Amino acid sequence: MQRSNYNGWRSLCLPHVLFYTFVIIIILFLLILTITVAKSKSYVARSSAVHGAFNDIIGFPALHSSKHDPYVQWTFLHLNDVYELLPLDRGRRGGLARVAYIRKLLKEENPHTYTILAGDLLSPSALSSSKVNGTNLNGKQMIATMNTLGLDLMTLGNHEFDLSEKDLIARMNESTFTWISTNVFQKDSNELFGPSISHKIITIESVRVLFIGLTIDNNQPYIRIINRTSLINYVQQYLDKFPNGTYDILVAITHLNVEMDMKLAEQIPRIDLILGGHEHENQYYIRGYQQTPIYKADANAFTVYILRCTYNMRTRQFHVYPTLSPVTSAIPEEEQTAQVANYWFKLGVEGYRATGFELSEVVSCLPSGVELDGRSESIQASSTLLTDLMCQAMIKSTEFTQTTIGFLKIGTIRIDDVLRGTITQYDILRTLPFTNYVQSISISGQVLARILTDNLSKQRKGSLLAYIGVETLDDGQTWLVNGTDVSISNQNYRIATTDYTQQRLALNSTDMTILAKTNLLLSKSFMDFLRIKYPPC
Repeated sequence: MQRSNYNGWRSLCLPHVLFYTFVIIIILFLLILTITVAKSKSYVARSSAVHGAFNDIIGFPALHSSKHDPYVQWTFLHLNDVYELLPLDRGRRGGLARVAYIRKLLKEENPHTYTILAGDLLSPSALSSSKVNGTNLNGKQMIATMNTLGLDLMTLGNHEFDLSEKDLIARMNESTFTWISTNVFQKDSNELFGPSISHKIITIESVRVLFIGLTIDNNQPYIRIINRTSLINYVQQYLDKFPNGTYDILVAITHLNVEMDMKLAEQIPRIDLILGGHEHENQYYIRGYQQTPIYKADANAFTVYILRCTYNMRTRQFHVYPTLSPVTSAIPEEEQTAQVANYWFKLGVEGYRATGFELSEVVSCLPSGVELDGRSESIQASSTLLTDLMCQAMIKSTEFTQTTIGFLKIGTIRIDDVLRGTITQYDILRTLPFTNYVQSISISGQVLARILTDNLSKQRKGSLLAYIGVETLDDGQTWLVNGTDVSISNQNYRIATTDYTQQRLALNSTDMTILAKTNLLLSKSFMDFLRIKYPPC
């Protein structure tokens, strides 16, 4: 009877036990699956966020190679015309430590990453004029920071020659990067300038990349430059020296105006890529039947060009995938580069302090809506409030000689930016970094008309004058002061200007009389005037 009851209970319960065991197993399986999926989604979300931030800074990588289409890939990090170590615009734009961080990301993405600067590094810079231990820094701060950042290649810019021959060669010798200069020679010699080399070939896996460097004309007495009228023929002849099969890709690092870059692309189709500088504004063009790309970034590392390059080993085709990356406060600073940049900046500040400047001191607070436009394209096109105020400042500083006209070489102004709001001494010094002294001169109306007409007709960057106190209503045919044509007025006019402007205009004793040479720097004159015009807040 008991045996029968046991069998009955077993036959009754066993199906239920098996059922519930099965259900429990299913539940556990679903629970484990849910946890696994949740973790996976969390990882993907975190990974996407990281890569999203990563790609926000440096863009997306280029193509992936395959056995059917084998590619060699590398990256150029390109910048040009860099005069500042630290971020500008209240920390919002630029900064070499941020560029170093971008380079770090690119190197992680592709070890074949090369950082290239297309000229103008050592001058003009406010810090380069700072005296440390009795001598101007003259670009030491830029070399030390670029060495730490990891710059690989550079060509000479025209403003490198603002330095003396001795100082420039010293800076080049301090560099851990390579200076490539194909068209700059020692004066009266065929020897390349300083420690520069005429070209460099870098082998990336099995792809050979040839680099040349080209610089715009300059009239410094210690160099000889193959100028723009001969440059195309010279480069063609230079490249003919390389036997067929010497290189696969030709890159020209240039510090030329963009018109010359375009001629290179159109007339020398063997050039595959032009990395340019000199203009200060980012530019991208394709020229020539080979569709040669030309890239220029914004000055002071406000942007950099990230150029991911691919070379198809089967078809021998070369492609560039560009990303113009703004350098903003959203980009972290690379720690070591930041330390070096800040060290040199503080050293420069101390040097200025010893000569009576306090770089952080507020000079002026501009009212809302008042802007001092020093952008290259603005001041080369016409007068701006900035150029007018500078001329007024010189007139104010020389009023004891009764000056009524002011003029100034546009090349004196180097800020290439718009000043707004609070203006510090450092803002003025980076606007006017050169050592230019205010002076007053007297010239005849005929000479004055000739100077103004000549400069208006040249329309060349750096050759134009900013002026006030005289006007033209017919595109420079006649020049008027108080309605009178100065060329037939039989009068002499008292001009406020700078020693640099006088020298660049080649005014000699037969053209002018010097009324007064002051010991007042143009930068100091401008600071004094701004304090009166727009007092500090």
